[in-house]
Amino acid sequence: MFLQQKITIEANIWCDKCRSKAMKIAAVEDGVKSVAFKGARRDQIEIIGDDVDATGLTGLLRKKLGYADLVSLEEITETKVDKEEKKPSPDCPIRGRRGCHHHEMELHIYDPPSGGCTIM
Repeated sequence: MFLQQKITIEANIWCDKCRSKAMKIAAVEDGVKSVAFKGARRDQIEIIGDDVDATGLTGLLRKKLGYADLVSLEEITETKVDKEEKKPSPDCPIRGRRGCHHHEMELHIYDPPSGGCTIM
């Protein structure tokens, strides 16, 4: 059984290029399920995953960005996971999210039933 955890790391993130670099570093780590930016200046990275090496990830971010500090590491219980999960509404058959976390947009796909010949 994996230990699901939420890790918060504060780092030198001043621009979109630094944010993109931090996102790439965090997203490829083993066990990472989601990465989001928090804080007033969006300089904190919140990582949720299973058995993620928090100190190793902090060291990688420190090496690439110049500064990174592990702010918090907490275990996520089952009740927190259930509250955080969002299910798509039943009005749309296929629903997904595209884009980065700070510029999220929804994608709705509707495939009407074919009712006859499509060649004119």
